[in-house]
Amino acid sequence: MGDDVRPTLAGTYRLPTLVGREAELAEVGRLLVDPRVRLLTLTGTAGVGKSRIAREVLSDTAFRQEITVTADLAECADRTDAWNTVLERASRRPLDAAPERLPAVEALARLAEAIGARRAILLLDNCDRVVRGISTDVPRLLEHCPNLVIVATSRVPFHLYRECVLCVRPLRTGGDTGDYYPGSAPAAQLLLDSIDSHYRGAAAVADRLVLDEIARELDGVPLAIELAAGSIARIGPVRTLRRLEAGADLRSSSYVDVPARHRTLHGAVEWGLDDVAPEVLELLLRLSLYESLIDTDIACLAAGTTEEDAATAMADLVQRSMLDHVSSGPHGHGYRLFATVRAYCRRVLAADPARARTLRDEHVDRLCLFAERMGPRFDQREHRAAALDATGKQIVDFLSAVHYLIDTGRPERAVRLAAALESAWIQFGYQSELESVLAKVLKMSDRSTLSPGVTAPLCLEVLGIWAGRSGRLRRAVDLLTSSADAYRRFDRHVDAARVAVVLVAVLVAVGERTAAAEQFAIATKYADELSGPWPGRLQVSRMLLRIPNPPTRDGEVLAKLRDRARWLDSTARLIGRNILAYTQIGPSTADRAQALYRENLADADLETQVLPVIIALEGCAAAYDAAGVEFAEPTLTLLLAARQLRAAHGIPQLGVDDRVPREAEHRSAIGENKFRQIMRRAGEMTLAEAVAYASAGPTLPNPDESPLSALTNRQREIALLVATGMTNRMIATQLGISEWTVVNHVRQVMLKLGCPSRLHVALLVERDAQPTADGSVRTEPALDEPTAELPRITVVRKARTGSPMVRVESCTARADHARLEPDHAAPEPDQGP
Repeated sequence: MGDDVRPTLAGTYRLPTLVGREAELAEVGRLLVDPRVRLLTLTGTAGVGKSRIAREVLSDTAFRQEITVTADLAECADRTDAWNTVLERASRRPLDAAPERLPAVEALARLAEAIGARRAILLLDNCDRVVRGISTDVPRLLEHCPNLVIVATSRVPFHLYRECVLCVRPLRTGGDTGDYYPGSAPAAQLLLDSIDSHYRGAAAVADRLVLDEIARELDGVPLAIELAAGSIARIGPVRTLRRLEAGADLRSSSYVDVPARHRTLHGAVEWGLDDVAPEVLELLLRLSLYESLIDTDIACLAAGTTEEDAATAMADLVQRSMLDHVSSGPHGHGYRLFATVRAYCRRVLAADPARARTLRDEHVDRLCLFAERMGPRFDQREHRAAALDATGKQIVDFLSAVHYLIDTGRPERAVRLAAALESAWIQFGYQSELESVLAKVLKMSDRSTLSPGVTAPLCLEVLGIWAGRSGRLRRAVDLLTSSADAYRRFDRHVDAARVAVVLVAVLVAVGERTAAAEQFAIATKYADELSGPWPGRLQVSRMLLRIPNPPTRDGEVLAKLRDRARWLDSTARLIGRNILAYTQIGPSTADRAQALYRENLADADLETQVLPVIIALEGCAAAYDAAGVEFAEPTLTLLLAARQLRAAHGIPQLGVDDRVPREAEHRSAIGENKFRQIMRRAGEMTLAEAVAYASAGPTLPNPDESPLSALTNRQREIALLVATGMTNRMIATQLGISEWTVVNHVRQVMLKLGCPSRLHVALLVERDAQPTADGSVRTEPALDEPTAELPRITVVRKARTGSPMVRVESCTARADHARLEPDHAAPEPDQGP
């Protein structure tokens, strides 16, 4: 089916029924019998079906006892025409005739006299053009006719105090629930009912899906849907959809009883705009360039006027049913153009290409200026949320502006616009898409379509910075190195120095200290010409070079950098702390890395700092990985959670050359069943849940501290007694507490120390008590020292009671520390845990 359908006229029919309007019909009927309602006005956008609803209700048997007068005022030019038309229509009923054209006042008086006190309903249909002229006459007519009810259809209400206004909405285009069959929405049903029977009967599911798309493209406006039905019968649904997406107008077939204004979509919207002020129409055309929701702030930006003027013009457009109200909030309302109105604006602009180009250029220029104002606020904690909110409302328009600047030969400005909104792209899930767009700019530059001396280095710089901030450090090194080289090749040495400052931090993070020092030397040559935050960042780069590689327990430089990071703006602080933490990932410093990453997780605002939080989550996974396979579960949980969060927020995944935990090794350690459980749990984690998990996970041990430092005084006392070989009962007797209390304390000791048995507790206590050569307590054997002899604890049995006794044997620490015989790990029943 689809485009292969060949409609024929033989045996075809259409069903001019009212679809999906049950609620509106019932509401209008209810209001007409309400004695408080004397004037009911049905408003709505062009072609929404106001007249059809009003006439359908008045044809109901419930209103047959009332005198009903229907007057179509579409062709009336003024107040006089309107009341003479109404009087003429009324004369066809059992009312006094109106033989000649009368002045408006006299025609109104005769109409009031004719109706008198009888029960009557007067329908003033299509009174858009005369609504302002007759608005003051309506209350007088109702006053003289106490049993008269007036129903009016108009895009603009009368603005009368006693007026009841009912806004008619377009038809629903989607299902109310998740179980939706294609083509079952009211808008799609009307589209099917408006097509001839041959096509409708053979429409496949695929065709119905296209019909759903057409209905959504037309916002469910009935007139537009009926016009589309004629196009579908001629060229098929797919071509019709493509024409609609391209902005083509819809035209009806030659029904002789259809008014001329309803034969095209453009004509339907244009009718009734004669009295609209030029500045309001100008604002409408400018707003049609926006794809996002429209509010007063956007109207101010679009029109370049004051908030008061923009709000006034917006109110006029809303009253004329040109804007659809879609949301409300504490800071105002959100609107969008109806699809029919947007199509009208497109045709108006297409008819005047010069005007269209001017409006489009001004539109993009204002967006660029707005982005430049917002850019610095992203790095300020007190302004970041507001800046993200302001830019987020227009994120789709900013993306369109980037494309427009590239297509019109202004790629450098496109790249600068993309760079200014980096935080917004990341926050709203557009980073991957923007990187693809900038990659397109680079390809154009390689083909010499653009000026490589301006565009290529800047594009490489932006892509490199984004790659670095998203944790793809190897890619960042390649891009930033290429950018700095390109800047120097085109004698832009200060720009190259600026890139070198960023490159130093990335090179330090990946461990390439020699290359980092070279870039630092290059940047230092132009230190006096750097401005803004760059001199301070250069000094931070100098300190980064002093961090030992591989990381050691020497924390002097780290402490200085950590303190300095606390004074930075929010975004820079989080990025700097993540870089510091990254340099500390190693077997002996994993605890420091975890502490820095957790500090970021506690400091970051989850609503506005998505990327630094995800980087910190990945960093916690890397720290667990460096600490050993015993932390396989938190390693995999955070790794997989961060991976799905990247995908959910449109952030590119880490590359094959980037540092990632040893997933296969940890997976093997925990087994497939446990891995599947972790994968399922991590895949369902929200950002807040992942942060909570990382913050509450196991804290990596500090090699500089005694492992017993995590215990309370009572728990430490009991651990020491356990190490002497005492049973729970013996410990309880010595300390004067119950045996059950001792059992609970022993359990807590084993949990905090990570010991699976009492023997492990004893071994850990003995190891912690070993003195070093200088007489201090040894906390961990040095890697380069000879292996020391530590006591080995084994269990023997008393001959009579069978109670365990502890015997200390000499053994090689490294050989026997990690080995416990199976029979050693089996405590007696009275030993508690």
